[in-house]
Amino acid sequence: MNRRMNLDAHLENTRKNNNSRRAFAARLDMTIKRAKVTSARVARSLGVPERDVALWRAGVTVPKSTDCERLSELLHVNLAWLCADEA
Repeated sequence: MNRRMNLDAHLENTRKNNNSRRAFAARLDMTIKRAKVTSARVARSLGVPERDVALWRAGVTVPKSTDCERLSELLHVNLAWLCADEA
């Protein structure tokens, strides 16, 4: 529970910080490309619209904590790395 609250708080800060959103987007985009999957496949796997994945990859929006957790599992990357704040 505490981990989820920390992730939620961190993602809220990321949403507010343009540099953090871009850093997240770069990590996500790189990871999706390396996994050789499409945004459509990621969207289907997470049960979200493909447009959401496109907005995450562009750094316009940031996914919810539950989607971040599922992204890390789907793409086989560490959740802390994927959501790291490097701004």
